Amino acid sequence: MSSVEKRNAYKAVVMLGIVSLLGDMVYEGARGVIPEYLKLLGASAVVVGAVLGLGELVSYVSRLAGGVLADRTGGYWPLIFLGYGLIAALPLLPLAGLAGGWLLAAALIILERLGKGLRTPARDTIISFISRHIGRGKAFGLHELLDQVGAVSGPLALAAIIAVTGSYDLSFAALAAPYAALMLALYLVYRSIHSYVEEQTPRKAAPTAGMGGAAATYIAAVVLNTLALLPAPLILYEAATVLGPSLAWAIPAIYAGIQLVDAPMALASGLAYDRHGVRVLYIPFLLTVAVAPLTLTGNPWAIVLAAAIYGLVLGTREAVYRAVVADLTSPEKRATVYGVFNTAVGGGVLAAGILYGYMIDARLGPLAGLAASLALSAAAIALLAAAARRISRPEG
Repeated sequence: MSSVEKRNAYKAVVMLGIVSLLGDMVYEGARGVIPEYLKLLGASAVVVGAVLGLGELVSYVSRLAGGVLADRTGGYWPLIFLGYGLIAALPLLPLAGLAGGWLLAAALIILERLGKGLRTPARDTIISFISRHIGRGKAFGLHELLDQVGAVSGPLALAAIIAVTGSYDLSFAALAAPYAALMLALYLVYRSIHSYVEEQTPRKAAPTAGMGGAAATYIAAVVLNTLALLPAPLILYEAATVLGPSLAWAIPAIYAGIQLVDAPMALASGLAYDRHGVRVLYIPFLLTVAVAPLTLTGNPWAIVLAAAIYGLVLGTREAVYRAVVADLTSPEKRATVYGVFNTAVGGGVLAAGILYGYMIDARLGPLAGLAASLALSAAAIALLAAAARRISRPEG
């Protein structure tokens, strides 16, 4: 493999990472504030969990549609442009404040998640093609590291705006500036690397039918792991309840902390995956058990610890979970399998939001959270072990 191929691969991954960085400044910045904003608009914990879980489900179901379209048409870039374009819904959230209810906010949140779903399989498939030259774990880890720079700076910027002005609506409106920068950067990146990406894209062959047993078992394991993990929006919801309105600025700061832990973990776990394989995933699967009971204690420091552990799990998920999918699938159906994978995970996110949202509303306490998370994690680890014995890494 020539140094030129490696250099071009790194350039493409970094440039796609910069686009994701700007996108994360907008949507991760907003997501750090959204749970408390919905609460102020009258939503209960179950409603917050359900709305955000439904948003994730829409995101993941639309990934199935986006994946199928990408595989059948090869139109990766149009889907990427459309998906990032729909982030425009988030700077419009002040309209929900003017309307005085959470329904409009929920619609805008879900619209942005639709865009996330449409672009993700195409983008991840492009990264998987490029990564042949530098290692899949490293490529996805580097992309996630850059992505998380935006995921940290966005929530911190909104935390500062809220701390100074006390206005959620102003903080959302301020997202229009990084959104404009995002769309300009995406156009420039497309002009710079699309020819190289096309050179790395394998020619389409007749797709094989169905999904391999190792892939199906692996996806089932990840879904159970997702269901075992109390979602980040509910960590923030519980933190807002415990800390109170006087510390509202701390909520997006906690969310920024999650992303700050995520960033180095993504690269470290990606490098570890390239060296040690799927065994790396036992670490986040075990860590998942701690998040729910810590969040449900009602202790602010325990909630901060839960957020940090969530960041460790998230970092591995964003790097290694995606890399494994690429290693389990052939190029001609990879975007479709990414869509299936993410749709299944979306169902887990929705179920987890409802399950743990109910526990928060009912004040069931940390023992209930531990029991649920432990049982689900044990099943997930058993399936992961079964998948690991059957995983091989195809070329492409």
